[in-house]
Amino acid sequence: MSSCSLCERQGRKCIVSSSDSSRCAECIRQGRKCDVRGPVESDWDSLDRQKARLDEEEERAISVSQEAMAKILRLRKQKRFLLKRESEMLRRGLRTLDELVEAEEKERLEKEKIEKERVEEETANVDAAPTPIDSSSFDFFDPSLPELSEADLEALLAGVGTSGGMPVASQGS
Repeated sequence: MSSCSLCERQGRKCIVSSSDSSRCAECIRQGRKCDVRGPVESDWDSLDRQKARLDEEEERAISVSQEAMAKILRLRKQKRFLLKRESEMLRRGLRTLDELVEAEEKERLEKEKIEKERVEEETANVDAAPTPIDSSSFDFFDPSLPELSEADLEALLAGVGTSGGMPVASQGS
C-alpha cells in the first residue's frame, strides 16, 4: 500500500491500522485527515470549487486591469490634447485658455464667411454664364445653309476682329 501525503511529505513510514483502515497511525496521532486510500469525492469537489473561485477572481482582475488600461489611455489622450492646446497658446502669444477659444472661434467664423462668399460668387458666375444657343429658337435661321466647320468659324470670327467689320464675301462662295 502507498503512503498518505502527510507521511510522504514528512518522510515517515505510513502504517495503516487493520481495525481503522481509513487513516494511518501518524494521521490519527496528529488528528489529521488521511488520504492513504486515495482522494474522496469531496476532495475532488473542493478542488473544483477552488478552481472555479480562482477563475472568477482571475476574470475580475483582468476586467479591472482592462478598465485601468483604458483609463490610462484616456488620460494620455487628454494630456496630449492639453499639450497641443498649450503649444497653440504659446504660438499665438495668448495668456489664457479663454483667449485661445475665442481666437479659434474667430478663425472658424472667418473660414465660414470666406466659404460662403466663394459659394455665392460661384453661384453668381453660373447665373451670368451665357446659355447655349438653340438654333431652333431663331425665326431667321435658314436650315438650308451649310454648317460651318470649326476652322471656318474661327476664320470668320478672326476676320471680324481685325477689320472692324464683316469680311467681304469671296467670289467663289
